[in-house]
Formats: sequence, C-alpha cells, structure tokens
Amino acid sequence: MTLSASLQMAQRRIMLFCFGFISGLALWQLAENWDNPALSPALYLALFSFIGSYATLALALCGPVPMRRALPGALILALPFSGLISLGGLRYDLATNVLDQPILISVSLLFLLLATPFLLVGLQDRRAWRDYAALFEAAWTLTIRYLSAWVFVSLFWLMMFLSNALLELVDVEIIQWIIDIDWLVFALTGGVLGLAMAVVFELRTTVSPFLLLRLLRLLVVPVLAVVALFLAAIPLRGLSQVFGDFSAAATLMSVAMVMITLIAVVLERDDARMRDSFTISHATQALALLLPLVTGLAAWSIWLRVAEYGWTPDRVLATCTSGVLLGYGLLYALAVLRRLGWSKRIRRINVGLALVSIAISASLLTPLLNTDRISANSQVARYLDGGLPIEDLPLWQMQFEWGRSGQAAIAALENSSTGQSLELVERLQRLQSAKSRWEFSHSVQDDRLDTLKAELVELMPIRPKGQELQIEDLKGLQVNQLSPWVAGCRRNLPDGRPGCVMVIDEFAPTTSRQGVVLYSNGDGFQSVNSNHIVLDDVDFSRVNSAKVVEGERGSDLNTSAIEAILDGNYSVGPSSLRVLHVDGFEIMPNP
Repeated sequence: MTLSASLQMAQRRIMLFCFGFISGLALWQLAENWDNPALSPALYLALFSFIGSYATLALALCGPVPMRRALPGALILALPFSGLISLGGLRYDLATNVLDQPILISVSLLFLLLATPFLLVGLQDRRAWRDYAALFEAAWTLTIRYLSAWVFVSLFWLMMFLSNALLELVDVEIIQWIIDIDWLVFALTGGVLGLAMAVVFELRTTVSPFLLLRLLRLLVVPVLAVVALFLAAIPLRGLSQVFGDFSAAATLMSVAMVMITLIAVVLERDDARMRDSFTISHATQALALLLPLVTGLAAWSIWLRVAEYGWTPDRVLATCTSGVLLGYGLLYALAVLRRLGWSKRIRRINVGLALVSIAISASLLTPLLNTDRISANSQVARYLDGGLPIEDLPLWQMQFEWGRSGQAAIAALENSSTGQSLELVERLQRLQSAKSRWEFSHSVQDDRLDTLKAELVELMPIRPKGQELQIEDLKGLQVNQLSPWVAGCRRNLPDGRPGCVMVIDEFAPTTSRQGVVLYSNGDGFQSVNSNHIVLDDVDFSRVNSAKVVEGERGSDLNTSAIEAILDGNYSVGPSSLRVLHVDGFEIMPNP
C-alpha cells in the first residue's frame, strides 16, 4: 500500500469517526429536548428526521462516493425525506405523534431503504442510475456494510462492559464514568459506527455480499417445495383456511417477499454472474410461476377482510403492499412464460417496481394516501349505513390514534342526524371522560356484556323443548366468550332459523345442568364450532371446549348438524362420557 493510499484511508477513518461522533451528539441533544416548550413539535420532527436520515445516508455514501460529493449528495434524499415526514406530522395535533405511528414509520424507512441505492449509483454515474447490475451490487453491499458495522458497534460495547467489570475488581471506575454519561454514549456509538463503516468499505473485496447470496440460493428448492405443497393442499383443506383471515394474508405476503428475494438472488446482477445450475434455474422459474398464486391469495384475502370490516390503517398498508406484490407475481410469471431472456426481463421489472414502491411509500406520507382519513371515513360510513355494529366502531382509535381525520370523523358522528342513538351518545361521552384506552374499553364492555346476554337468551334455540336459558345462567361469562355465539345466531340457516343451538343435558357426572353449543363461525362452507358450558356452578358459569369426534361425513362439522338438532334428530348417550350424537358425529364436552 502506497503512502498516499494509507493517508487517504486514515483520513477517511478519522472523518467518518468524527462525523458519526457529531451525529450521535446531535441526536442526543434532540433526545434531551424532546419536550422543550421552546422547540415546536413540527420543528423538532423536521430536525429529528433530517439529522437521522442525513447521517445514515452520508455514512452509506462515503467510501463508494468521495466525501466531497457524498456529504452534499446525501442532501438530495435527506431533504425530501424530512419534508415527507413533516408532511405526515400535519395529520396530528402534535406533529411528533407521527413517531408513534408504526405504519408511517415503516413506510418512511422503506422509502429511504429503496431510494438509497438509486442515489448511490446516481452519484457514481448519473446515466447509470437505473442500471440493474449497479443497483443490485449497491443494495447488497450497503446491506452488508451496515450489518457488519452494527455488529462491530455491539462488540465494542460488549468489550466496554466486560472491561468495566474487570476494572471494578480493582476499584478503577473510568469506564463506568464513560457509560454513565449519556451524551458520550450517543457520541461514541456514532463515532464507532462511522469508523466501522470506513473499515468495512476498505475490506470490500474481502467482505462482500456474494457469500450470503450463495447461501441464500440454497433455499430456493426448499421454499419451492413448501409453497407447492401449500397450494396443492388448498383444494383439499378449503379456502376458508385462507380467505378473510388477516394473519393468513400477512403470512402469504411475507412468503411472497421471500420468494421475490430468492428469485433476485439467483438472477444476480447480470447473466454473466448467474451460476449455471439446472436445478436452481428451473426451481427459480417454477417459483416465479407460483408467485402470482400466492400474491393473488393474499390480495383476495385482504379484499374480503376490507369488504366485511371496512378500511383501517393496517388494511390500507396491506392493500398497497399486496398490490405491489401482485404486480411482481404477474410480471414475473409473464417474463418466465415468454421463455428466452426471462432473467433480463425480471431485472427490468425489479427496477420499475422498486420505483413504484418508492412512489407509493412517499404517497402514504402525503394527503394522497392518508391512511387515517381513508380509515375514519370508511368506518363512519359503514356505521351510518348500518353495516357496522356500534360495538365494532373504533371510537378510541379515531379520537386518539387516527389524528385530525379521526377527530373529524368523531365530530361527524356527533353531528349526524341519521346515526344518533342513546348508546352512541353514551359511548362518546365516556370517550371524552376516559383517561385511558383500558378505562374506556372496560366501561363499554360492561354495557356490551349485558346486551350480549339479553340477545343470546332471545336468539339461542334450546333443546330439548321445555328447557330454558336465563340471563342468570350466563353469570361470569365474558364478551369474548359470548360474542361468537351471538354472531353465529345472527347468521341464519337456509330456512331462516338462527345458526346456533344449545342442547342442555347432564353430559358429565360432576354437575347436572350443562349445555353443548353449536354455532356458525362464518368462515365459509357452512362451518360450525362447538363449546361446552356448565350452567349450574356455584358462583358462575364456565365454558370449555367440546371435542368433535370424526363422524361418517368426515371431520368438518357443518350447519346440517344445527338443522338436525333443531328438527329433533339427535340423541345424548354414553361414550366414555355422555356425548351428543348428531349427523354422524359425536360431540364430547371437555369437563
């Protein structure tokens, strides 16, 4: 290494250490003044987002780009980023409340994450800012640099704590003095991070992402097998396991992201770098062909959820995400079906959809896609149209979590002439007086519990005839136990009768009066759940599970069992316990 190269390396290390040290000090200063009345929340938010993003970008750019260009170049992205965050802060009475919104924080970080490789490549060569090979290498190199640097920062502080423990044995507390000074901890963390970023860049030929990429390639075949097995099992298990379940949609989208990542990993930066492996190449193409099925299921599941329950901020974000993923799936599949040149087409698709994702992320921080406004308007409209029960109206979220749009929706409810009811007025009064979400929920839940008990007694058919269900029989039961039963009773059978029934008998020898409840669960295909309730405990009733033993028609209990009980076509007889015999099934209480 020449003297000039050594000098440049030392200068870079010192500069990045000092830059990180000052950045950490600035962030500490902001943390110390977060509640300073002299600093307006809007200004605080702008400073926090600018300093955090500028420091992150500058550390990423310095090295691949000369420092004299990297430091001003970081402003190209840091300024619009802080502007978008500030724009998002306008949705709330206190601008800094945006920092408590996981959705807005997530999309802002995604914006920064996706846009940084474009900025880096553009600063290196303005004409190549859309070149996939350069973007691919920049993105993975930045990932490895930051991961390695943060690992070193963690090891640095581990070394400091261990050294402090050792020196305390001889009553030397100099390291403890450093650890106890907050500003020094922030500054040292930034400085060590800057130093690590400089060193990792110097070792770029040694510490490269290609080892990680080679390892990730090995996951293509196992992931393909799992996805294929899942899709093959759907016709056998039924779509009710997937559609309408928000957690299932999140799982499907996560799997789709893994599939997209693995496809990009196999394709490398260009065809020259792709390894000629028959198995992995064909598995990658198969993965691309299955991707639209996975993303389509995720999008359909989210849409069913929105159609049934309306918009919420989570569902708006999930819809945007699933839309982009569906775009990946359809375009990947078309690229593979066109055969020759499929890998090059997918690389172009990746660049285009990355830019689309950046645009959507930015839009979610602007009035164009205000998740709070969309959600609040949707929930109020559904309630006023009669499509949303008052107990499902998210009043607390609208008032305290969905910003000014949510508060405007509350005002619209208060001033509405069509949706007013005594129950709504009482809930709005409690909303204003409640000191916490728990207090509001608890007060509302007490009223809802009484309402559910009365409704259940009115709706629930009881067998055998002559038996009755009283409100007193439901003492001690909670809203989460009664709500599914009431919801099942509200779902009518094809002949118009309630989709629920309770059979009262002595199912277990411990108590004489018990019931087995069957109720429609609304998951499609006339699916039915069952519970066992003990009605004559000394102080309160209790609910247990009821095991459904596989019958003549398979293991899926459906509404034909409810119809049979209502028609009197059932019996209660012995098994190891007395069980309910209906429609070819045995339903066994769990006492």
